[in-house]
Amino acid sequence: MSYPLRYPFSWFLARMGITITININFIYDDEEKVFVATSRDIQGLVLEAENFNTLKKEVEEAIPNLLILGDNKSLPKVSTDIIFKDHIAIA
Repeated sequence: MSYPLRYPFSWFLARMGITITININFIYDDEEKVFVATSRDIQGLVLEAENFNTLKKEVEEAIPNLLILGDNKSLPKVSTDIIFKDHIAIA
């Protein structure tokens, strides 16, 4: 069972041990020749890198810091286990 971070009471459920999901969008910007990661779930998450693997590493490092700096400053500790799952949408 997992619960999206953007839903109400997500931090309460996370403290109880429920897995919280965070959606991150990865795109490739042809014009700038970089991969870009953004998320509507984590305020301030906008990263770019020249290759996808570097971008994934940057996202793994940024998520715990952004969660602490966000609206949840009262959290004593943020522990994250990041698992990337593929979902391809073709428009």
